[in-house]
Amino acid sequence: MTSAPRPVRPDEAAWLQRREHAWLPVFAVLAVIVLTTVGGFVVAAALAQPAGPPVGFPGLVEVQPLSGWEPADPGSVDGRPFVQLTRGNGTLLVLDWGASPGDADVLARTVVDEALTPSFSQLTVSDRLEPVVLADGTPGARFTFVGVDPESGGSIEGEVTAVVDPSGRGVVFVGLGPEGSLAFIDGDIHTMIDQAEVT
Repeated sequence: MTSAPRPVRPDEAAWLQRREHAWLPVFAVLAVIVLTTVGGFVVAAALAQPAGPPVGFPGLVEVQPLSGWEPADPGSVDGRPFVQLTRGNGTLLVLDWGASPGDADVLARTVVDEALTPSFSQLTVSDRLEPVVLADGTPGARFTFVGVDPESGGSIEGEVTAVVDPSGRGVVFVGLGPEGSLAFIDGDIHTMIDQAEVT
């Protein structure tokens, strides 16, 4: 003869319910993390689309802005003209260097000596040049730097990509922003530089 099941005491029932529901907050947090991460990638992909007409120098280089990047006033550095795109505190300068003193590596080192060193104090430059190849096959050299803007006193970090067109003219791309901000814009900057058309 089997005995009847023992009734569950009220305190045991509450404990069982708490145990069954203990994992719900964990699953809820995981679901939020997954949705936020996947959603962030979807939003980033949607934003990183071509937008607006190309900027650059006819017969030398054209850069296609991505969504969120706007043309800003052109200018010059030591007589060398540049155009620029901005997004928030981030900037991409596209500089017509003129006749290059050599290949992309030589041009990159010349940029340090002739453009960055006079423009920034406490300048620190990465130890080595990173070789890059643009989508159109143009080879280049890339390095990073950190310096202090003498006018504002703020620390600026940036990345320089130097290329030389078939006729020997140099093009210098400079992505920069306040120190600590470059990581948030370098994906866009790399995309715009790597897809630039050097003629």
